[in-house]
Amino acid sequence: MKLKTYPLFNPVFSFILDNPARKFIENPEKKIRLMGVKPGMKVLEVGAANGFITHYLSKSVGVKGSVVSIDIQKKMIDKALIKYSFLNNVSFRTEDAANLKSIKNNEVDLVFLYYSFHEIGEKEKAVKEFYRVLKNSGVLSIKEPKFEINEKDIIDYKNIITGNSFSIAENEKDSDLLGRYIKFIKI
Repeated sequence: MKLKTYPLFNPVFSFILDNPARKFIENPEKKIRLMGVKPGMKVLEVGAANGFITHYLSKSVGVKGSVVSIDIQKKMIDKALIKYSFLNNVSFRTEDAANLKSIKNNEVDLVFLYYSFHEIGEKEKAVKEFYRVLKNSGVLSIKEPKFEINEKDIIDYKNIITGNSFSIAENEKDSDLLGRYIKFIKI
């Protein structure tokens, strides 16, 4: 099944991602908890962009946890590195979600996508990679923008993900004004 791919966020406009109002509108710390991030976890953040969410992930996993933050756009990772190179439990990498070369099998507790699944070109291949890198009973947690992604897209996403050995853990629980959350468990 060929799924719709949305354009990548243009790095020229990354300043929008850092707008101070975004912290108050989105409350990222609460969103990260809702999406299943806990202290001590190893998290793969897919679509890190300029790192707006990354530093909240770093804080949430704590000193005993770690975050691997990837983005397919080198310019975005470069921006994240400039701002957040001081985060000792985070590594930034330019990498394609459909080809996670630097991540070993069964290495991460949670794969975290915050407004980025819709931008992945090869979604089915990426989902297979997420399955490969997640530990047994690992969590795939996705938040997608309500105003950009329609109901058919969400149904297609659920079908492709559950068709690749995941079960739905939470079906759009705690959706908010801006986005929809869906959690899947590796089975």
